[in-house]
Amino acid sequence: MNEITLEIAKAIRRKRADLGLTKKQVYTQLDISFRTYNKIEAGGFGVKNNIYQKITNWLAKDY
Repeated sequence: MNEITLEIAKAIRRKRADLGLTKKQVYTQLDISFRTYNKIEAGGFGVKNNIYQKITNWLAKDY
């Protein structure tokens, strides 16, 4: 498991705000559940490797 640090959570929230996306748009793009996405945005939460990979790829895209 990989941990979503508070810094990663902040980067996710910032990118979502910069792109003007709703939470639903982001978790749909990432193909994860709403519940998991809410935990990710809060930070300090361990996620499976495949979810961590989806998040890091999304963060790196367009930056």
